[in-house]
Amino acid sequence: MNRTLIPAALPAAFAALFTPAASQAQTASPSVSIEATTDLRERGLSWSGGKAAMSAEATLPVSPAVTVDLGAATLRDSARHGGADIGLTLSPEIALFSTGGWTLSAGAKGHVFVGASGLSYAEATSTLAYAIGPAQLAFGASFAPSQKAIGGSDLYLEGNAAIGVPGTALTLYGGGGYSTGSTRDTALAAERVRRLRPDGSYWDYYVGAEHQMDRLALGLRYTGTSIDQDRVAAISDRRYLDRHTGSRISAYLRFTP
Repeated sequence: MNRTLIPAALPAAFAALFTPAASQAQTASPSVSIEATTDLRERGLSWSGGKAAMSAEATLPVSPAVTVDLGAATLRDSARHGGADIGLTLSPEIALFSTGGWTLSAGAKGHVFVGASGLSYAEATSTLAYAIGPAQLAFGASFAPSQKAIGGSDLYLEGNAAIGVPGTALTLYGGGGYSTGSTRDTALAAERVRRLRPDGSYWDYYVGAEHQMDRLALGLRYTGTSIDQDRVAAISDRRYLDRHTGSRISAYLRFTP
């Protein structure tokens, strides 16, 4: 559900996460993918309460430089999003320039949580991607200005890499990011900021492998964070907070019609 590099459950085709936006837009046909995962994770945190989840994403080319991603995922009544049933995303993006293998793009992303009131929020995104042979690098920044739904502002910086193993259908990938931001001076803000930063500013990281089988892709991914699990467990007010913030190995299967 996120074109700004590897996120949560590797929604949409893996290659689309790293291919420059302008190149994607040159393909006139929209793309759709459906994915099942043992745990829907975003920036090292579970968005499905540590449970199995389903997600779907559609990428719509609007012009040679503009694309729009639409995403939906089951959240399994996760406490992180107030018991929401479904998470929806809308992500328009424009390629600003592309030269020498580098592509810079900017966009926005709106998150809507069906079944929970007052928890939807938006963020601005930017991506700098570089492709050389079977390898891709991507660096991104996402900024959510201060909003009541997340208890303040949120800034996420990330770096990601992927490489296709020559002569095989295997792709290896990895990366990480850093989450930080401000907190509004209210009791409600202190609760809601834990949605995206349970223990304040933190690092997340991941490594994974994916095997492509025609229209199916099977993957295995390890994710972890720098969040102090004992300190999070000691928080008495558990609203918008769950314990699925540590290391986890998850598997996923994606179908691209």
